[in-house]
Formats: sequence, structure tokens, C-alpha cells
Amino acid sequence: MKIVIALDSFKGSCSAQAACAAVAQGLRRVSDALTLVEMPVSDGGEGLLATLAESPQLSVVRWQQQRCHGPYGKPVEAAFLILADGQAMIEMAQSCGLELTPAAERDARRASSYGLGEQVKAALDAGCHKLTIGLGGSATNDGGIGFAQALGARFWRADGTLLPTPAAGEHLASIARVDLSQLDPRLQHTEVQASCDVTNPLLGEQGATWVYGPQKGADHAALHALEAGMAHYNQQLTAALGRDISPLPGAGAAGGMGAALIAYANATLRPGIALVLELLNADHHLSNATLAFVGEGWLDRQSAFGKAPVGVAATAARHQVPVIALCGGRDDSSRQLYQHHIDAMWSICPRPMPLAESMAASEKLLADAAENALRTFLAGRHREKDKRTTA
Repeated sequence: MKIVIALDSFKGSCSAQAACAAVAQGLRRVSDALTLVEMPVSDGGEGLLATLAESPQLSVVRWQQQRCHGPYGKPVEAAFLILADGQAMIEMAQSCGLELTPAAERDARRASSYGLGEQVKAALDAGCHKLTIGLGGSATNDGGIGFAQALGARFWRADGTLLPTPAAGEHLASIARVDLSQLDPRLQHTEVQASCDVTNPLLGEQGATWVYGPQKGADHAALHALEAGMAHYNQQLTAALGRDISPLPGAGAAGGMGAALIAYANATLRPGIALVLELLNADHHLSNATLAFVGEGWLDRQSAFGKAPVGVAATAARHQVPVIALCGGRDDSSRQLYQHHIDAMWSICPRPMPLAESMAASEKLLADAAENALRTFLAGRHREKDKRTTA
């Protein structure tokens, strides 16, 4: 019997790798003859690199450290992965992450995506011909102009002067012309894809500024100013490109980085879990499996929107593989996940216990729950076999 173990991290408790290893330990108590495929997964946001770096399904050549500008100009050490196939895996949160700055010091008007551009340039300099960029957790709302500057784009004011470097959201309203004549030509020969789990356009009530700006340190006045600047910038970008990309789904991701990646790198935006499962060759591993285990710390109806367990379950369903989800907890709305190819859900907590206690013992609890779930699954199969034999 082949079982695929594809869990995401249990945040604050154990990594995806540790969760998968714990489940494997529990399953081996049932039988040593099982073929177990440990496939730690991520939904493509923060933590993507850590999950992929330790995946037994990927051949990682090396981590590469890059000293670059943080969202507010201070230097940060950001890392990216280089895979054996010449692909670079970059996580925007490493260079431009919201969590790099204390909440009291955040101001979306001053945050720049310049550091992400520096990371992309470093990957190109390292010879990478394919880039995958995780867009989760950004501090920025600059429409990607900082990113573009780092790669050679120039933004001119009406008085003939250039925007300062790194440029930020507060400079959007000053752009009179977008100049792509010195944009790094390697981008035209590089395949770029980005994990993007939101469909927000660039502008409007559902756009980058109004939906995500408040969590990045923008008050009501700042939101109005940033939205006006973004709309003005979009007019200049449309003139430079010859098309308006602002309505495209995902253009508003990460403060407009979705739009910037499309505009400056001809990127494809894809759901994060879809990218991760493709990298891990999940279809191959699930094609002849008997059972799959998925899971993360909490399951509810929101888990159906781009989260790892449902993404794995959808792939398993294509191969008619039943799926058991393990979680720290769930609410009544999680029943909706039965409509998304989750066949059974088990909380790993065997009794009422304080959250701190369950988090401290998460790996043991995962192992125990996995063992019990598999024994239940096998008992059902044996009964079905007995019925067929009797008939």
C-alpha cells in the first residue's frame, strides 16, 4: 500500500516537514510494509522556501543569500533557493515582508519593493532562467515601481527629473513617464511565474490599496492618497505598455506587485498551491497511491480558498485517491470541505486540552491520530472485502 503524506505546517507548532515525519511515524506502527511518500507542502505564501528547501521531492542546489534593501530602505539579508533545473525560488516576504517592521513603524506610503527587484537581479546574475516568486506577506503598496527600478526601469517627473531610488508608494502621483528603455533585457528571455492566491484588481474598492493598505500602516487619508497615486501611475504604465493591465485578476496582489510582474517581466500569476504541487510532481506521486493524508493547524470553510489541504485533495481526486485531513482544530463550517474532495477529517487532540499543551505535543498527537485514522480506514476495507467474499 502506497500512502502520500502531504501536510502543510502547523503554524507556531511544527513545520510541514516535521508534520509529515510525525504522520509517517504513526503509520509505520500499523505496518512496516507500507510505501510512504513524504511530500511537505505550502500554499505558496510565507514559509514557501523553508518548506521546499527540505523537501525530499526536490533537488535543491543551494541557498543564496542576498543583501538588499528592506521595505523601508534598511539593509536586510534575504535568501532564495536555486534548484537543480536552473530555477530560482524567491519569496517576496524575505526582502519586502510586512513582518520585517514592527506594526507601530509601518507606513505603506514609504514602503518600497526595491529589494525584490534586487533579488530577481541576483537570480539572473546567478544564471537562473526560470523564476518562481511567492507574493505573500508584503509591506508594500508601490505598484512595483521599486522592483522595476532595481531592474533598470526609470520613472520621470514632469520637471524632467527621476524619482528617487528606492521609490515608494508616496511617489506614484509624481510619475509623468514610465521609461523601459533600460529594463534588464534578460527578463524577456526568462520564464517568470508568481504564486498569487488573490484575484483583486489593481484599482478600486477591491483593489490593492483599499483592501490591503490598512494592514500595512495606511490610515484613511493615506489610503486616499495612495489610491489616487496608483490610478495616476496606471495611466502612465498603460501609455508605456499600450494596454491596461489594472483589471486583471491578481494585479492588486502584494500592493500591485501582481501588475508589476505582468508589466515588467511578462509573468504568469498562478495559485500558490498549484505551483507547489507542480514543482513536487504531485500528480506522479498520487497516480498510484491508495490513500493520502493532508492537514494543517486549523480547518474551516476558508480552507477551500487556495489552502494546501484542498489543493492536494483536488489532485488526489483526479486519481480517485481518498483523502484524510488531520488538523489541530476545526469549526462547523469545515464540513463544507467534504464537497472539496476531503473524505474524512480528524482532530489530532484526543481530549480537551489547552492550546499550549496541544501545540507542544503536536508531533506526538499527529502520529497517534494518523495511526488511528489508518486503522479505521483499513477496518473499513476489510469489512468491504468480507462482504464481497460472502456475496
